[in-house]
Amino acid sequence: MDISDRIMVLNFGQKIAEGKPQEVQQHPEVLKAYLGTDKRGQN
Repeated sequence: MDISDRIMVLNFGQKIAEGKPQEVQQHPEVLKAYLGTDKRGQN
């Protein structure tokens, strides 16, 4: 993510996060959309 100063993340066409890469990669909705959750519903 060194290429961009700001990024926008979409999940099924819906914007779920926007901002600096360091902020977005820690955003709970981004983590849930791209990494999923464990069986207890936690990240």
